[in-house]
Amino acid sequence: MGTEPNDGERARTLADVEHDYPGWQAWPGVLAGVVYARHPQSSPPMVVRAITADGLRQAIEAAEQERGLR
Repeated sequence: MGTEPNDGERARTLADVEHDYPGWQAWPGVLAGVVYARHPQSSPPMVVRAITADGLRQAIEAAEQERGLR
């Protein structure tokens, strides 16, 4: 994985995830570089997590597919 992204890069990357997946909110976790996303307008709310932004995108797509949103 190499080096950890700095806070500014991570914020931009998570903003890109939110842009690409409307309705989802992404944020960095406190521990171990985990990133999270949630879709609060779903019932029950969907929450996913991953280590990278690409992993978060995959988790979002899998959650949407599981719920029949894709």
